[in-house]
Parts: sequence; structure tokens; C-alpha cells
Amino acid sequence: MTIAPAATASSILDAAQQIMQAVGYNGLSFRDVATAVGIKSASVHYHFPTKGHLAAAVARRYTDRLVAHFDAIDQKRPDPRAALAAYVATIRATLEQDGKMCLCGMLAAETDAVPPEVKAEVRRFIDLNVTWIATMLGRAASAPTDGDVMRDHAMALFAALEGAMMIARGAGDVSRFDAMSMQFGRIGLWPQ
Repeated sequence: MTIAPAATASSILDAAQQIMQAVGYNGLSFRDVATAVGIKSASVHYHFPTKGHLAAAVARRYTDRLVAHFDAIDQKRPDPRAALAAYVATIRATLEQDGKMCLCGMLAAETDAVPPEVKAEVRRFIDLNVTWIATMLGRAASAPTDGDVMRDHAMALFAALEGAMMIARGAGDVSRFDAMSMQFGRIGLWPQ
């Protein structure tokens, strides 16, 4: 039975994402991806000529899925505080269910080791997160607030959540993420 090229490429991306979320870019190997998919390493190279191409494609798909998730949150939760709570719950689920870090958080930690096309995707991921969070914070504000201030607050919140994820994973204790995220609930950013 032959797997269709699009299905093979998707399976390669799935396997590469799992590996990178666990061990980062430096831990990614075509051999490990091929083994996980059940194909030869040359087949991985056929779809993604270099490790940089593969990692960038994984990060691009990860970010595209995030944008779709933002759209779903916006449609289901018009209240910005509830939307922010759903966003945090999604981050927590990645940590709790998969025991993994945010893919782009892992790649950002390795910024000196990743090629330019991967850095560009990581920047895009960060920018989209910060922009969305800033929009939600702006909607939740009781009075009009300067956009730069909202963006700074959003960057701080995003950095805190990424850091909380890293600390919880390192400690092997999701309750550390919960303790951090509850601080934002206490100051009214989302329902507790």
C-alpha cells in the first residue's frame, strides 16, 4: 500500500512536531522522523530537502493552526476575559495532555541554532500571539487604552505564560503553571 504524497508530508510534519516539542530543533533528525512515520529517510528529504525547510514548515503549520484556534475562540467567546481564559486553557492542555512545550517557545529558546526561515516563523508566531492578546486586553479594558501599552501588557502576559509552561514542564508539575496563570485571574484578566 502506497501512502499519498500529501498524506506522507502531513505525517512527516506530525512526527517532526512531536520530536521538536519534546527535544527541540537540535534534537530533530530525519532518521527519527522517518522511523516514526515508517518510511525511509530519503522520503523525508524528498518532501523537505533540509532540516530548516522541515522545521519552518512545522512552525508555519503550527502557527496557522493557532490562527484558526483564535478564530474559533473569538466566535465561541465574545467576552474577551472568557477568550483569554480559553487561550490559557489551551496552553495548559498542551502541557498537561502532551507533556510538551509550545513548539515555537522551544524554537525561540534555540534561536542561535535555527536557520533564518525558522526564525521568521517563530517571530510570526510571537507577533500573532501578542497581537491577539493585546486585542483581547484592549476589549477587556474599562476605558480606552493606548495600543502600545496594550501590546506591552500582552507581551508580558505571553512571556509569563511561556515561562510558566517551561517551569512547570521542568518541574514535572502542572500545578506550577496553574499557580502562575491564576495570578492573572486574580487581577481580573479572566474569570477564575
